[in-house]
Amino acid sequence: VETEVADEGESPQTGVPAVQKVLQSDGVDVVVGIVNSATALGVRDLLTESRKLLIVANAGAEDVTGKGRTPYIWRSSFTNGQIAAAMGTHLAESGFAEGVFAIAPDYAAGKEVISNFTRAFETGGGRVVGSATPPFGTTSDYQPFLTSIQGSGARATFCFFSGAEAITFVQQYAQFGLAGSIPLYGSGFLTEGNVLPQQGEAALGVQTTLHYSDQLDTPTNTAFVDAYTRAHGEAPSCFAVQTYDAANVLNRALRTATALDGDAIGAALGQVGTIDDSPRGPWTFENQTPRQNIYLRRVENVGGTLVNAVVQDLGP
Repeated sequence: VETEVADEGESPQTGVPAVQKVLQSDGVDVVVGIVNSATALGVRDLLTESRKLLIVANAGAEDVTGKGRTPYIWRSSFTNGQIAAAMGTHLAESGFAEGVFAIAPDYAAGKEVISNFTRAFETGGGRVVGSATPPFGTTSDYQPFLTSIQGSGARATFCFFSGAEAITFVQQYAQFGLAGSIPLYGSGFLTEGNVLPQQGEAALGVQTTLHYSDQLDTPTNTAFVDAYTRAHGEAPSCFAVQTYDAANVLNRALRTATALDGDAIGAALGQVGTIDDSPRGPWTFENQTPRQNIYLRRVENVGGTLVNAVVQDLGP
């Protein structure tokens, strides 16, 4: 196997040309990666025209393998709705049906998360008593939104933030004094990876849903965490597992694929069955995206290190 590396940048304006380069100039047989959902959707026609396969290792927009689906795009990651809906159902069943406040940044992923959370929460008998959509990428002071949460009568807060915004929001939520009276819940990216140590003690007790935690107590995950930590000096995140599993399923498909075009590899991917050796636990493809178990996690201090401890397996 020969690997060509390209940087998608931060938007379709850079991501689409990067994919075009590896397809046309580098002549790759398969593309793996893509963080940005708009880029994943933006390269659909390129892949269809070239009959090449893309395995999306992150981008969570539903349309990538939903309404905008093409047989040439598969994913080894998640959908935004899959993660958020699991928390909506859980909170509705856990004594919070009387009221939850929902907050996420004002961009496509944030809106998708809130929509799917709300649908699942209300289906379970819950009531959203307030919501907010802070401007994406420019909000650094969440006090006006925290004041709204405090006055809403909510029994819990559900949020979706990642990266620098996740660090800021979690810290300000604790500083504002809400954590003790209105517990904070979120999609797992809120406390995933290297944001957690930066959030510090403000993150203690925060509960999230995600398809992975490095604290999963299985022989497969223990071996993966040990090997990854030795190689990289830090514990793996869901992002590491998603790309590991992209290679995992591609390896399986190449064993039986009759050719290297997207049609042949896609047909082989459709026949790989249960991925029984993934660190996240067994999963299968359903509509070209993982059908996988979602875990309820709580931030705890274990031996001086903050971790996303597994509270419950919520199932697929």
